[in-house]
Amino acid sequence: MNNQTINFVEKKFFKIPFVDIILPYSNTFLGEIKKGNASIELINKLHVSLLQEMSLVAEVVLQKELDYFKKNEQNCYQQFIKTTSLLLATKYPVLDKTLKRIVNNYLKHIQNIFSNFSKDITLILKSFSIKENKNIIIKDIDTSLGDGHSGESTALVTLSNGTKLIYKPRNIDVGNSYNLFVNWVNQKLDTNLKTIKCVSNGNYGWLEFVIYEAVNTPDELQEYYYKAGILLAVTLLLGSKDCHLENIIASGKDPVIIDHETIIQPVLSNQSIRTWDNQHKIPHFSVLESMLIANSDTGVPIECSGYGIKGNVEAMNIESQVINPNTIDSKRTSRFIYRKQVKENIPLYKNTHVFANNYKSHFVKGFTYAYDMFIASKEELKSCNSPINFFKNQKIRYVWRPTFVYFRILKYMRGVSFMSSFESYNSKLYELMSKAYQKENSNNYEFILDYEVKQMLKGDIPLFDLDSMDYHLGENKSFKIFKYNCIENIKDRIDSLSIHHKEKQLEYIERWLQIGISKKDIATEVQLNA
Repeated sequence: MNNQTINFVEKKFFKIPFVDIILPYSNTFLGEIKKGNASIELINKLHVSLLQEMSLVAEVVLQKELDYFKKNEQNCYQQFIKTTSLLLATKYPVLDKTLKRIVNNYLKHIQNIFSNFSKDITLILKSFSIKENKNIIIKDIDTSLGDGHSGESTALVTLSNGTKLIYKPRNIDVGNSYNLFVNWVNQKLDTNLKTIKCVSNGNYGWLEFVIYEAVNTPDELQEYYYKAGILLAVTLLLGSKDCHLENIIASGKDPVIIDHETIIQPVLSNQSIRTWDNQHKIPHFSVLESMLIANSDTGVPIECSGYGIKGNVEAMNIESQVINPNTIDSKRTSRFIYRKQVKENIPLYKNTHVFANNYKSHFVKGFTYAYDMFIASKEELKSCNSPINFFKNQKIRYVWRPTFVYFRILKYMRGVSFMSSFESYNSKLYELMSKAYQKENSNNYEFILDYEVKQMLKGDIPLFDLDSMDYHLGENKSFKIFKYNCIENIKDRIDSLSIHHKEKQLEYIERWLQIGISKKDIATEVQLNA
């Protein structure tokens, strides 16, 4: 590596572990991205993001190499860079291939954002009420806002006039269907739940950016939690999943679900394979399914709940990280770190996060009104003009296992022994993934295992795209894996609505509200509702 490159690295990327070794892999990205319309500032930012992603994948192997290098009484870091750069592709072919794939996928992702924006500019200006300006360009891009697939993920795109848009590299038609259903709920309850503007264009789409805003008055807090209760009832009826803390935005007096990929879901036909809900004691057709709220007697991490847990502001975790990066003293060590458990999912009032506990009556009122409206509207919901029909033949995503399970496995597979041999990597991955399929009567599910392994060998989180009317997963049409498709699941829930069922859901809500609550909180609630 020449002195000019080393100086550049030291100035721009000195905090990225082993950046000197991974930097040459990014040459293809830099060469191609400079041919486009991105500014130098944006190119540098994207370059840093790419290098950070590659470093996370490579740091375990490269730190081991550095430790071995020092054991042989060699202490020149520049010599380590030179030696390791020459042997990396041969000694660690899996890592070499992985780094090249990351670069190629990231390049494709950024190029798609630019080309799709250029193609859709007229439609974007009209749909998002942007004052027409032929000179509007992409000023900034924040990548990796969601689960990636084929190197592409949700991105925040900022335009030169300050407008922010969300780019999703997948079909978002179901978002428009959700908006139509919410509009129906608004008419029925004479309320105004916020919806998100969506521009769908086949295999990708653009969404309105929802701003995290504080509430201004206690009355707005009451309105917020009233609407939050309604949304809980909506997700209950639709059978929604994955409404965790990162998929909820407290936008002033409006709680907003920002990810609609799993807003409707099918139901498995039998339980020969243990599901996530069964494993963690999540009752079917319950308010706990969506993850908006949680109970402490289940196995779901309560800190992940979309509406939060009072007092759960941060949590201490152990995380491995490289210290003294890009020096001979570099080492990988475990440290205690504090992570925020409250993000943009909890309303902010006078610089303080305000949880539902102090607005229990408003939350319960919203849930109860919506639930009772659904009961009163059973005939309409089951009719040929039902708002449920908005969801027919819509593309959704089905995740067989929680995404964090896949993340943990892929992270584990970064070990030295796996990165040095394709045979070892493939064998170990199959071993880890197949454990869930070793029960009797699981043969019918082997096609899912094959799909999971195939996707994870590409570095992807396995995600199934299916039609809301489908009974099958993937290309296997011989096995009816779902008892109910998405639409039938909703209709079954409509039939099951009852006063008794509502009371059970109110019990779950009460348990959630009691987690971490104190006598002082109870007194405050009494005062607020006096």
